[in-house]
Amino acid sequence: MTLLVLFISLLIGLNLKYAIIPGIIETILILLFTWKRFSKKHVAVALGVLLIGLGLSFIRPNFQKSEYKCLVIEVKENYFIASSSFEKLYIYEKNNSREIGDILTIKGDKKELSFQTIESQFDFKDYLNKKGVYSEIVNPKINVVFSNPIKIQQLKKRFLSQFDDNTSGLIGSLLFGSTKTGETASLFSELHLIRLISNSGIFLYLFYKLISFLVGYLCKEKYAILISNILFTIYGIFTFPRFVVIKFVTLLHLKWINKYLLKDKFSYLNLLCGSGIVFMLIDFNLARQDTFLFTYLIPIVCLFVNGSFRKLKGIKKKLLLTGVISLFFLPFTIKYYNEISPLSVPFQLLLTPLMMIYSLFGIVGLVGIPIGKPLNGFTNFIGNICKGLKPIFLKIYIPPFDPSIVLLYELMLLFIIYIFSISLKELYKVSVVVFTSFICINCVPFKHLSNINVYFINVGQGDACLICYKTSTVLIDTGGNIYKDIAKDCLIPFFKKLQIYKIDALITTHNDFDHNGAASSLMANFNVDNYFTSYTSFPLKIGDLYIKNLNTYSSIWNEDNDRSLVLYFNINNTKFLIMGDAPKNIENKIVEEYKSLDCDILKVGHHGSSTSTSEPFLNLINAKEAVISVGKNSYGHPEQSVIGLLLKHHIKIRRTDLEGTICYSL
Repeated sequence: MTLLVLFISLLIGLNLKYAIIPGIIETILILLFTWKRFSKKHVAVALGVLLIGLGLSFIRPNFQKSEYKCLVIEVKENYFIASSSFEKLYIYEKNNSREIGDILTIKGDKKELSFQTIESQFDFKDYLNKKGVYSEIVNPKINVVFSNPIKIQQLKKRFLSQFDDNTSGLIGSLLFGSTKTGETASLFSELHLIRLISNSGIFLYLFYKLISFLVGYLCKEKYAILISNILFTIYGIFTFPRFVVIKFVTLLHLKWINKYLLKDKFSYLNLLCGSGIVFMLIDFNLARQDTFLFTYLIPIVCLFVNGSFRKLKGIKKKLLLTGVISLFFLPFTIKYYNEISPLSVPFQLLLTPLMMIYSLFGIVGLVGIPIGKPLNGFTNFIGNICKGLKPIFLKIYIPPFDPSIVLLYELMLLFIIYIFSISLKELYKVSVVVFTSFICINCVPFKHLSNINVYFINVGQGDACLICYKTSTVLIDTGGNIYKDIAKDCLIPFFKKLQIYKIDALITTHNDFDHNGAASSLMANFNVDNYFTSYTSFPLKIGDLYIKNLNTYSSIWNEDNDRSLVLYFNINNTKFLIMGDAPKNIENKIVEEYKSLDCDILKVGHHGSSTSTSEPFLNLINAKEAVISVGKNSYGHPEQSVIGLLLKHHIKIRRTDLEGTICYSL
């Protein structure tokens, strides 16, 4: 139990810098627990370990060199991460053939990581930062000093090449944590299964038991376990640096040493916590990574459940354990999917055993047994099951937990199980109420309860404006990108965060792809009641929202931008003007027709291009704020002349490429 306190203290200390208020609460809880459970000396040690963790979190090696001698420590298809003088560097290299263990010299400009992301997209910069990577080498010139002769990456590719794309995506996700997906892997993701099975390491445990059982027929238990450990270590080399496997292999060897050399001197909890402390001291960035929390807190929770509910046996205990693990995964499920389902646990119980068998077949294939065609058929079989289950997989949309309180949530869950185990019934009841309230507070989107908000969604280089007015939801434009599905990757996850189950009206201002490119995908994958594209549909009334189109001159123009809708609406005395891509000649027509046209919020035309936003038009509308919806582009948007003109008129400028999604609560 002492090592558990030190493990949690170090974990809190390494996260305290990034979540001060939850960290202070966690600190108070662990120190109070230590004081009650142990002694004042233990409190001092726990506090000291916590402060060590806090100090380590501020260490950030940063060296500026003309040439970097690097060791490759992680390889992906289009980039690799290299360590140089304890500093981790990101190097983009498309379709690279690097291997972990390669030694390189790299010349180039070192810069802070800079990646533009759209709303709800995977935050790659944050992902790298949590690995301790803060810089990249731009335009690298790479020279190989030593090339690892063991071509693990090539062996992986060769192994996966025996399968079709569908199977390759699923088995690659399970065995290697690959990001490449196929249809079945996507279906598994929609049923909230792929991350649970892949990151929890359940299939590793079952496969290890199978190997131990088979080897046990050939030799004594002591040597059977040792041989099994060695075989699993070889598998770990194939998956390096996947932490769930590294931790599993490490514990296998520690358990063998403890049992046969140290005569069970240490408990499994001590081995678990001790190894966790060592891993965090070797790489303190692990403490911020979800995988680390999965692989360490889940077995700790299981140990506490088994110890607290000894009277329960068989299926009842397994169901309880499944429920507790589901609670553990709750904030991560919401983070990854922006939803929960009351059927997720039954589906997990139904499909997890099947996936265990599937994963075992995959690992068997690693030793060279040809299983391509059988596994392709198995994948299709699983995919058909998932397709049958998908229509009944009820979904409840939930806004994600604030990342800073996830660790506090997990520790509260652990604390409840512990106080139940020591029979503090009154404190247990209070803790359950507090924990339940904590979940409810984080699952209810209080800031959206008024439901009167206008969002300019960050879709990159494109436009998308969501209006939530009382019971009505209207989306003006969808954005569009040829490299990704904006509807699936951006819009639908964003709607889920806001707990929006349908769009009452979709309006696209004109036919440019960056305004309507995601419309078809959105309507295919989300509930959209009505779709409006023509100026003849206006004025338009959706619920209590009245939208007017000011570009009534569309019929006399042939260019798409000239025919762009110009939408005007008033919500709670705040007037919005959405210009689409309407150019200056349309603005001039509006100036001629309207003597007065007050506007509080202007969505600047054509992403800040000089083809729109004329001075006479700005004089007419008298806008207070201007929103420029823009992303990384080769057009020079927004142009400096437009920025200067807006500043001249004392209009506050807001940009989605700098702020992300912009919200006006009214």
